[in-house]
Amino acid sequence: MNTTKSLVLIILAAFSTSVCAQELNLMKAENHPMQYYVSLPQGWTKAKQWPVVVVLESASKEYKKNAELFATARGQMPFIMVAPINTNNGSQGRRDPSLFPYSNETWDYMEKVGDCTFNNEGLQSIIKEVTVKYNGEPRVYITGFEAGAHALWSIVFNYPELLYAAAPVAGNYRGRCVEPSKISKDPSRVNLPIRSFKGGKGAPISPLIEQWKEVKQIAESNGYKNISEQEVSEKNHEPMPAEVLSYFQELLTTRKK
Repeated sequence: MNTTKSLVLIILAAFSTSVCAQELNLMKAENHPMQYYVSLPQGWTKAKQWPVVVVLESASKEYKKNAELFATARGQMPFIMVAPINTNNGSQGRRDPSLFPYSNETWDYMEKVGDCTFNNEGLQSIIKEVTVKYNGEPRVYITGFEAGAHALWSIVFNYPELLYAAAPVAGNYRGRCVEPSKISKDPSRVNLPIRSFKGGKGAPISPLIEQWKEVKQIAESNGYKNISEQEVSEKNHEPMPAEVLSYFQELLTTRKK
């Protein structure tokens, strides 16, 4: 009887650990006001190191919903999913508590230091925190849909050494938080995989096409040499979590060989 009870307790504990690992939890960075969602992969344990995917939301600012899409699409893939609540993805909705969990004090701080400083420092703080708290790899994979790509390109051009790969999806580029004369010269930029995704259904969105041409030219002229494009014929204008994560998994598998 005692043996049976012990087995039941072990099974329940294992199930509970698995469920908790995949839950989406809202966290506040310990050393920065930025908040973020995190979801751990199946089988997570701090005894080993895990790859990390940073997911940047569009101007819709549905941070939790977007994080859930990626956490679901992850399936059995080993990625820690991190979805920062960044604020440089469109100016609408600032200080709106239905969109952002930030206090007036945090908004005041944001306006004092500026969006570029707040978001760049916040993202760096979160990456470091995930490395320590969840044994995530110190370099990450990053993706952003539409206006989510503003923060993506800021990291790509300012801190390429933090990245294993970048995947903008129908991404915007307006040079936000990117100063042409200060684009990084770190050697990691040269072979950093950058792949732009877009859906093949529906009419082409001209501004996005032109913005991609512009940012691609800027990247190439600054020594970024591993740039590609992928059109997904069966997809509309959407974040494409399955396609992006499959791309990152392919890169991860190659890197681990």
